[in-house]
Amino acid sequence: MMQEIRRQIAAEIQHALEEITGEAVDLPRVEDPPRREMGDLACTAALQVAKRLGRNPRELGQAVASRLSEQGVEGVLEFSIAGPGFLNMTLDRAAVLARLLDGFDSGNPDLGMKLLIEHTSINPNKAAHIGHLRNACMGDTFARIHRELGYAVEVHNYIDDTGVQVADVVIGFLDLRGESPQEVRDLPEPFDYLCWDVYTDISERMAEDTTLQERRRDVLLALEHGEGVVAEMGTVVVERIVARHIRTMARLDIAYDLLVKEGDILRLDLWSEAFERLKASDQVRLVTEGKHEGCWVMHLSGVKGFENLEEADKVLVRSNGVATYVAKDIAYHFWKYGLLERDFTYRRLRGLEDAIAAAPYESAGASGERMEFGHADRAVTVIDVRQAYLQAVVAQAFEVIGEHEACRSLTHFAYEMVALTPATAEALGIPVDEASAGRSFVEMSGRRGYGVKADDLISELGQRASAEVATRNPEMGAEECASTGAQLAVAAVRYFLLKYTRNAVIAFDMDDALSFEGETGPYIQYAAVRAARIFDKLSEELGRDVAGAVEGALAEGGDDPLGIRSPGVGERLASDDGELWDLILALGRYQEAIQLAADSLEIAVLAKYGFQLAQQFNRFYHSYPILQAADGADRALRVLVAYAFQQRLRDVLSLLGIPIPDRM
Repeated sequence: MMQEIRRQIAAEIQHALEEITGEAVDLPRVEDPPRREMGDLACTAALQVAKRLGRNPRELGQAVASRLSEQGVEGVLEFSIAGPGFLNMTLDRAAVLARLLDGFDSGNPDLGMKLLIEHTSINPNKAAHIGHLRNACMGDTFARIHRELGYAVEVHNYIDDTGVQVADVVIGFLDLRGESPQEVRDLPEPFDYLCWDVYTDISERMAEDTTLQERRRDVLLALEHGEGVVAEMGTVVVERIVARHIRTMARLDIAYDLLVKEGDILRLDLWSEAFERLKASDQVRLVTEGKHEGCWVMHLSGVKGFENLEEADKVLVRSNGVATYVAKDIAYHFWKYGLLERDFTYRRLRGLEDAIAAAPYESAGASGERMEFGHADRAVTVIDVRQAYLQAVVAQAFEVIGEHEACRSLTHFAYEMVALTPATAEALGIPVDEASAGRSFVEMSGRRGYGVKADDLISELGQRASAEVATRNPEMGAEECASTGAQLAVAAVRYFLLKYTRNAVIAFDMDDALSFEGETGPYIQYAAVRAARIFDKLSEELGRDVAGAVEGALAEGGDDPLGIRSPGVGERLASDDGELWDLILALGRYQEAIQLAADSLEIAVLAKYGFQLAQQFNRFYHSYPILQAADGADRALRVLVAYAFQQRLRDVLSLLGIPIPDRM
């Protein structure tokens, strides 16, 4: 709302400057002034234009202020000039509040653009861990933000079902444990926990056993070709692990539209088609000598962005004819943009009906149905910073085939690692040696089995939160305590992982994440619960549904039992000393916050916006008691502001994926 007001005022200032000077003027920036007494908004355009044209900036600014005051600008009460020519504006508070309230039912725009977001993409070889949660939470929130902005969003989870990690688990079951695919299919849950141990065991042996290393090469080929008992075992492992991953993420309200399996890229010849397009360029060619003899290589030496690498060139097809991981990823990305004639077929993922309401689709080899996935206008891949080189290679592949616009619109959403504080590591049963105890964080290692399973973390947080809820609400039943605790755990995890900038290494701390005070998810939840409680108490006191009465008063022709539409409400807001008005202005910056989060790839912008709203509301709660209001106009104004806050914070928490409990 404030974003739109700024744009409209900026256009009026631009038009006034052009009329006064007779010169073309760029659309100016309308910003917050450094001090509140200067007004609600400010613009320095008169100074900049005057300097360019050699005019007196204060005189030009005064001319602009006079012209705009004479013609009137919607939402602006007064224009004034300060200093050498700063244009300051005082807004019509009642008009701004009315515009804010009108905006809650306006719906989302339709940009007519499709955004494809790939996130999570965990190797299907063991349980998800805390590092995977950062990826999934950021990707899910990024998708929610863009739906709010008007994009058609399609969310993918890429399943590497033919990679080294799956091959190692297959070897673990077939060679070390001597189990058949059917025996592995019948193993009890949690299967992903068992695979965590199997993978750790085989990784330790693989490092020292050359026979196992040779076996791995054979298993990788069998997985790619879909051959025999090896491929059957791979299918069993992947299906069971992926089902567990989907359930884990569903606990945080994270879902997907499509799971794309790497093996289908090969089996359906998507890579073959992509390879033919790449080979048409001189940049991708067969190497006939040297260490890459017999390999097809993308030559990147000297290409912008690859200049300072020790070896920039990237092998796409090895000398044995096997496509590398990045080659298959290139084919997948070509498909995302609809650049391949070949396509996947699809089917619903099976066996998840008990866990989530709507299971995602998965690529299905040649046995599924045709559907309209892909064909994106823009694609975003959420993957950690260590993959920056490979993501750059994928982007360069678009340049190689002449698809420059796709290259520009392809985005690597990079982020840093997640560790644990020593206290949290110890609480979760991870041994902390003397050296690590003195550090701010304890690093994880999936290959060594050294890490925190995501389900364990979520469960532990839920149990701690439930205990706290029970202490605060002794009358609450065990089932409700557990349900509320689970909601608090979601808020604790999601907010903690979202409040830091992408390039920050996170040391997750359970006590910090679960705190009801400070910058945490539960703190923001509590503000939402408090707002709901205000309306519950008011409804009891006044004998009517107050929230419903507000909505009725805001509707055209509706009843107004609370006096919401009376002139006195606007008059009281105009005379407010600033705290109420500050909260209204903050509520109006919602669109700015989500747009900035989207443009900067920084979800932390939205997270901190939600926290700041909660802080401002808590100050409002203590300074403006509604039932003790001086009169009806005062009470109606405070009810309106509380209602606006409740609606807006609900929107913010929905984007962050944080539920609102009934009680805390």
